[in-house]
Amino acid sequence: MKQIKIIKNRYVDSVTLMSIGEKTIAATGAENAEAQMATPANLEVLSMLGYGVSAGATPNDLVLAVTAKDKETLDRAFAQMEALLDHRTAEERVYRSLDEIDLEEDPFDLVQISLPGKYAAVEAEKALRKGLDVFIFSDNVPIEDEVRLKELGLQCGRLVMGPDCGVGILEGVALAAGSIVRRGRIGIIGASGSGAQEVACVIERCGLGVSSLIGTGGRDLSAPVGGRTMLQALDVLERDPETDVIVLVSKVADTGVMDRVLTRADRCQKPVIAVFLGAGKELFAGHRVHYAEFLADAAVCAAQLAGGGTVTAIDDEEVEALAEAACSKFGRAQKWLRALYCGGTFAEESLLYWEQALPQAVFYGNLPGTRKGLGEGHTVLDLGAEEYTESAPHPVFEPALRNVKLKEALKDPAAAVVVFDVITGPGVHAHPADEAAKLCREAIQKRGGALAVVANVCGAEGDPQNVAEIVRTLKDAGVIVAGSNKESARIVAAILRRLV
Repeated sequence: MKQIKIIKNRYVDSVTLMSIGEKTIAATGAENAEAQMATPANLEVLSMLGYGVSAGATPNDLVLAVTAKDKETLDRAFAQMEALLDHRTAEERVYRSLDEIDLEEDPFDLVQISLPGKYAAVEAEKALRKGLDVFIFSDNVPIEDEVRLKELGLQCGRLVMGPDCGVGILEGVALAAGSIVRRGRIGIIGASGSGAQEVACVIERCGLGVSSLIGTGGRDLSAPVGGRTMLQALDVLERDPETDVIVLVSKVADTGVMDRVLTRADRCQKPVIAVFLGAGKELFAGHRVHYAEFLADAAVCAAQLAGGGTVTAIDDEEVEALAEAACSKFGRAQKWLRALYCGGTFAEESLLYWEQALPQAVFYGNLPGTRKGLGEGHTVLDLGAEEYTESAPHPVFEPALRNVKLKEALKDPAAAVVVFDVITGPGVHAHPADEAAKLCREAIQKRGGALAVVANVCGAEGDPQNVAEIVRTLKDAGVIVAGSNKESARIVAAILRRLV
């Protein structure tokens, strides 16, 4: 049985909605439970799941949808969902406003904000004036508000992480989409959520851990913002007795701001490694900061400077053997790459690698440097870009959109290689790879193995999704699972070179 319920003019953020569905299934035995804002993209997903939603539903309305074996379970599931929406749970303390919090009675020191962008700045300012650090998950916050908030944070001696800050780890607590990485003595400052998380997880695989991961938001190193949070975070980690080595992570940004950050890092009494994807080694000329071209390289360098080991990367001979085995099964029509990423930094890092390894190749997609739309060539999509998330949850929280795109890519007769990422952590989807593995298994079997599928799993041992089990499930489905995003790009490049 399937049933929906529409609650008019009720906004709830996507992170909360995702957890409501999962908790409801666990508590009531329902086969499926979805809680989504009635945006066009979400309605399309609900339709694909077999739920018919009234044409009168608007993006301001909340849709609850349940599949269950009988009416009793349906009713119990809807009651559970509404209770969770109203925060009627024993383990939570609910405040309706920051003004209700007595910091002497409840000594909080951080506020995480995931409101719509137009409301986020007002609440962030309240929090800063109360003496709280601020983690702003919200996007669509005007850059003028970001500059103003970060200036206020500096005046108050408080950190402003974000807006559009997807990852953080403070005092062992994972924020937003962050992983539960082992505690250690390497600090990370990231203007890139998935990039900083990849560095943290590879550090863990090197046998070490992370003291803090301070997210800055993706615009922090832009000219208007001027690196305010990254510079402040450098001061914080330099003073931190739990941090011995510091890693800076960003996509390519304003040259003057990146240079200013490196100049400040030169004065740091602790070793600093920086990976500014696509910036080029020439930016580091005259600086003491250790240069890393790719995310995994930065993690390994940090681990070695901290006295740790390294990860066992796949060697060139094995990469070539994998590529040769894959290409031996391809048909004539199979020529192209289909790359689908939840992590925007993973998409950009992979494209950077492929542009170097395959200088004659043409790439289509939605990244800078690609041709727009779809064409006769390779396709690289960042599914976490605003064009996809403006009216739907980010794919790390709800992978339904990614799975639809993955199904299309796997069925494409011209596709030779399909690559995707899987991101784990306590704040993201509980089963991020189950449907993807099923789709891959079916497609590879249907094609008689004449399809190469490559994946990178970015996650930590402490994540509730069980990273080792995800890797096994994907491998059992016929997927080549890489040890890092860079490694997945290497494998793909080796295959594509044979198709030129």
